[in-house]
Amino acid sequence: MSLNRSSHVPDPNLITLHAERGSSALHRLDPRAKVAALAWLVVLVTLTRSVVLLLLAWAGTIIVYRLAGLPLRELLRWYAIPALFVLSLVVFLVWNEPGAPVLGAGGLVLTTGGIALAVSLVARALATVTFTLVVLMTTRYVHLATLASRILPSPVDQVFLLSYRFLFTTLQLVDGLLRALRARGGGLARGILTSTRLFAGVFALSFVRAYDRADRVGKAMVARGYSGRFASSEPLPPRSALQLGAVAVAFVALVLAALGGLPGFGGAAI
Repeated sequence: MSLNRSSHVPDPNLITLHAERGSSALHRLDPRAKVAALAWLVVLVTLTRSVVLLLLAWAGTIIVYRLAGLPLRELLRWYAIPALFVLSLVVFLVWNEPGAPVLGAGGLVLTTGGIALAVSLVARALATVTFTLVVLMTTRYVHLATLASRILPSPVDQVFLLSYRFLFTTLQLVDGLLRALRARGGGLARGILTSTRLFAGVFALSFVRAYDRADRVGKAMVARGYSGRFASSEPLPPRSALQLGAVAVAFVALVLAALGGLPGFGGAAI
């Protein structure tokens, strides 16, 4: 009996399919504006201290994701790994935070401040993950490659492009490990709760195997004439002054909010 693909790992083929074949309004946006909007979101979730603003930012990215016609069910499944990763770190940070006590155990006190910290970190991570998927699933690879070659200096642009493609290879290897774990009676949550060391080991092994495969592919590319540069096969779409201007205004507003100490950016918490 064939095994289904692990539902917790982003499917590179699905990401590429939506990027290349999608026809929503977001697919037609200027890729420069989408990348700039992602940078704006990263700055926003980094600067704000407001749990409410972070939750609104997360909700906003989900709305944008759906407006692009992307699959919500898959997104919720893909949340499992980043959410568990963040929670595995937060579990050591939420205790004895300032705030009203909620739960006490063995000298450790969980407070409202600790809960707010956990929620804010998860919201930051998932908002960034969601909008990153929006950019990847609404922008053709050739446009990402051309944009990277124009923005990043050499050889950083080549490192970025190769890392982007080999990320898919790593995801495929992780997917195979998760399917093997499930075939032997394990699962994602169960593996973390009962066999953390083993689970960490198989993930480390997946990255070692991905590095080995990347090294072999790199040598094959050199043997076929790769000289350190990818030639752009298709130009970027015409620059949209309106879209780029809107992102620039958003950046200015964010800087003014941070410098002015508005609520959520250093002023009273929201």
